[in-house]
Parts: sequence; C-alpha cells; structure tokens
Amino acid sequence: MYYKHKDEKDINTFIPVVKHYEMCEQIYNDLKININKNKTDYDEFFNHRVSVVFNAIERNGIQIHNDTFEEYFHPVDGRQVYTQFNLKTTTTRPSNKFKGVNYAALNKENGCRKSFIPSNDCLYEIDISAYHPSLSCRLVDYNFPTSDIHSHLQKLYGVSYKESKELTFKQLYGGVFKQYKHLEFFSKIDIYVKELWNTFESDGEITCPISNFVYKKDTLENMNPQKLFNYLLQNLETSMNVRILWDILRVLRGNKTKLVLYTYDSFLFDWDEKEEQVMVQIKDIFKKYKFNIKIKQGNDYDFR
Repeated sequence: MYYKHKDEKDINTFIPVVKHYEMCEQIYNDLKININKNKTDYDEFFNHRVSVVFNAIERNGIQIHNDTFEEYFHPVDGRQVYTQFNLKTTTTRPSNKFKGVNYAALNKENGCRKSFIPSNDCLYEIDISAYHPSLSCRLVDYNFPTSDIHSHLQKLYGVSYKESKELTFKQLYGGVFKQYKHLEFFSKIDIYVKELWNTFESDGEITCPISNFVYKKDTLENMNPQKLFNYLLQNLETSMNVRILWDILRVLRGNKTKLVLYTYDSFLFDWDEKEEQVMVQIKDIFKKYKFNIKIKQGNDYDFR
C-alpha cells in the first residue's frame, strides 16, 4: 500500500509507507531477542563502560591538515575527521576503520600521519611500555625484577634489543621456545596456556578477567591452546584499557584537552598546554594501574 501527496499525480512520487514500516519491523525484530534476555556480567560491562568510552572518543574527532589528509586518504569537508570503532569482533578487541582509513594501523613510515594536527597546542601521545608482557605477568602471577622488561629479557637472551622484542612476542603469540622454558616467566606462561586449554576443553568455555566475557567452545572455530591465550590476552588488554579510558575521560570532563585516538597500547591527546595539571592527573592514572609509559609530543601525529 502506498500513500500519495495530494499535489502529486506521478506514481513515481508515491511515498512508500509500507517499505518504511517493513524496515522498522526488521529493526524491531533484530532488537526483540535482546529485550527479555537476561543480562550477563559482560553485557553490563559492555553497555555501561565499553560502548560509552569508545563513543566518547569517536565524538571528539581529530583535527586534520586537509591537503595532506586528502593526498593520503580521501576528500573531506571541514577540518575534522571522525573515527568509528567496531566493538563486535571475535576477540572483543575493537577495530577502528572509517571510509577506508584504518585508524588503528596508520602507517608510521610513509608520512600519512602528518595529516593529523592539534586544534589546541600539540598532540601528546602516551604509550604503555611492553604492554602484553606486563598483562601476561598479571595472568601468571610473575613480577620482573625491573620496570624495563625488554632490556631485562635482552640480557637473558643475549641478543640485540630489537631481536629481544621479536623473541618475546613470538613466544607470547606463538608458543614458548624449548630453549627458553627454563626462564621463570616463560615457564609460567607455558603452564598457564596448557591449563587454560584444559579448562576450555573440559568446561567448554573460559571466562576472561575484568570483563567476564565468556569464550565458548561451540562458537569458535579452529582453536588451539596458543590461539585461545591470544584471545584472552586481547580481551584483557581491551578491558584494562576501558578502565583506563573511563578514568581519563572523567579527568578531561570540562577541559579543552581531548582524547582523540586510542590504538591498543597508545592514547593520543589533543593537548592544551595551559592544562598541565590535567596531563599530570592522566599520567597518574597509568601509575595507578602500575604501567610504565613512554611519551611523545609534537605538531603532528608523525612526531618526527
């Protein structure tokens, strides 16, 4: 059934009311299954924390140098671009891609990062040092004897700093090498991965710390012990970051300084230098959660 405007005679101008109704019905049907669904602990965490913090970052947008941005990406109206987080990923680690631009993996070498500039005084980036090794320590109840994890492991490996980082991440993501299982940290990681897998196999699921997200065996394909550990680690990273982001956004409320981008272990601020105390408070948040940080600042996101 169609309704026609009283002044129109051409059938092509008929308003497709039924089509509009069908679209609304489809939206309702998509939502209906969740209306009476019992909320899990993760649902509460997602609804009241995850969606809130990432939406806040999206709304801030990022100031750009138009000509440079268009050279590397696409035409744009105005002086700002906006990112879009996809929160419904398999591991729960959000991706961030909008209009073909992958904001979660901007190239560090080709100059495209010069596109992003401050609307205040400068861009200020806080990186968490050795984030996944640090998170892994919390899972296996291990403390490194120094805050510089990569330098410590470098001495134990007897290789260069770059090679040391590569060795560490290969073992976290791909499995502990036989020649390093005698190191306490990696010995504990190896045991944890095996125990995690045994629980997954026997119970059919595991529950992640902080978020209480549940990985269910019957919803995941081609799983293996190391892949499961990687999923858990990415979930823990995201959950911990949500806590950090929540605290940061509370500090920034009512200030000119804005949080404009988040990329896993990195937090990018558009900083008003008059708000020095604000940045002190933000750095204290990372201390509160016992993470070591590195800082960069500059007139664009390239920091060179």
